[in-house]
Amino acid sequence: MPFTSPMTKLGPLGSSIRRLFSTTAETNARQYRTVVQRQLKEQPQLYEGFERPRNLMIPKEIPQYPAYPYGESRIFKRADRGLYGGQVITFGNQISEMKNKSRRTWLPNVITKSIWSDALQKSVKMKLTARVLKTLTKEGGLDNYLTKEKPARVKELGLFGWQLRHDVLKAKKLAEQKQIKNYEILKNEKGEDVKVYFKGFYQGENVKLTVGKRKLLTKLFPVVKYNTPGHLTFSAFSVPRKTTTISDVLKECEQYKVDLKDVCL
Repeated sequence: MPFTSPMTKLGPLGSSIRRLFSTTAETNARQYRTVVQRQLKEQPQLYEGFERPRNLMIPKEIPQYPAYPYGESRIFKRADRGLYGGQVITFGNQISEMKNKSRRTWLPNVITKSIWSDALQKSVKMKLTARVLKTLTKEGGLDNYLTKEKPARVKELGLFGWQLRHDVLKAKKLAEQKQIKNYEILKNEKGEDVKVYFKGFYQGENVKLTVGKRKLLTKLFPVVKYNTPGHLTFSAFSVPRKTTTISDVLKECEQYKVDLKDVCL
């Protein structure tokens, strides 16, 4: 009896199944075309001196914290994740009554506590040793302990304490800047109190500005952008003027003839 394939018994369905599993040259060519179409587009190679494309973003890696002068702990790694006060693991022998020695280790007495920071206005949960907690209480708080300028104190802070110290000093500096008033309160024509940030001359007249440097730059930016060829963003416009004073910005406004009637008293 002649052999009949199971595909033949299925009729038209069998022929379609055979086409699905076909390995002919046409199928291989189709698969090759699919692979070729999925190839990645060649990226242009950039060399020094080439003009950077507009769509190419180069991120700036700005460190969040300054470098710790004493570096990371090499002996006791976990000391970089809390306030250990320079304490590390110690090694020694456990001696029995028969003078038998067996090696052992001693770990610092570490506790986990949430300590309030006046500068950060929040509780900071951390791991610290009992010795550091005693010193911290003696110093009068977490901020006083962290901000002490003694080299021995800075050395015992560790990486975690150094970063926390930076946050505390930054918060204190911002608080001091908020307390300094860089404006003067005067009365306008309606008898209302108005903050005056700068007094000077503009286009030959004595003016009193009721806005700060930032808002004055926003008034100047559209005019400079219109007179500058190419695409100018506000960040590219404001960064070079970061260290300039309000009087310098006012002179530039006078050069471009910017209307400042709505921000003058």
